[in-house]
Amino acid sequence: MSQIPTEIYAKLLRADDKSLALRNSINSWCNKNAVTLESKLRPERHGLDLTCDMKSLVVPIENWRLDFGEIVYTLRSTLDNLIFFCATQHLDPPKKPRSLYFPIFTDAQDFSKQAKQTISQLEPIVSELVEKIQPYHREKPEVEGSPEVDPLVILNFLSNFDKHRMPIPFLVPPQEISFQQSCEFYSDEDASANIPPNVVIHVDALEHGKTVMEYITNCPIKVATGKFEIKAKVAIMVNDHTRDIFEVIEQLRWYSRIIVDEFENTLTSK
Repeated sequence: MSQIPTEIYAKLLRADDKSLALRNSINSWCNKNAVTLESKLRPERHGLDLTCDMKSLVVPIENWRLDFGEIVYTLRSTLDNLIFFCATQHLDPPKKPRSLYFPIFTDAQDFSKQAKQTISQLEPIVSELVEKIQPYHREKPEVEGSPEVDPLVILNFLSNFDKHRMPIPFLVPPQEISFQQSCEFYSDEDASANIPPNVVIHVDALEHGKTVMEYITNCPIKVATGKFEIKAKVAIMVNDHTRDIFEVIEQLRWYSRIIVDEFENTLTSK
């Protein structure tokens, strides 16, 4: 069989370039635009809350959303192109080209029923590989992970989401928040009664006026001073879970390349 055409690898490289450009854009914005946190005393001065002050921030969410959607589309279409090429090695032109796509299923029966017209247009050695890498195999105890977290499932989810609603990135606090703060209590006894500090950090989407951190004390605070700001990071929702956008992109790029390489090895070994 023939080697995979360079155009397919060119798409992977295009996704790499777009990913790097998006990373640079997001990092540049986040480094230059720290989110200011306003300090507000809690009732009866028992601690303080830090809330977002984002009135003057212009977040380029729309640009990031479009760039992310293009990366997802490029990777998903790369896999579809891969299947079409494989079909041409069986019959050129393929008998049913509109039925050719890279199948992704979390259920074995659904795969057997719905991917039949695709699989039937491939050489047996290729169809076996397509079946072997289906996410439903993660239901087996000896296979790591679960079907829902398989990178192919995530790619398919984001691709379908992008076609109809567009995934929306959003800002979230980093996992660790560092700030300069000084709280003075009315007595040394009160200060000792609040060690270690009781701190609650909220890691959902940042919005103007949203509480990011709660510092809860057992005794009233006399004076609180300091400078409060954070450098946000960008996340997206994947199957109802908040995921760092860079983490998702890297996972999808890595896995897509592994699949293309597996097909390359299979085709050239025949």
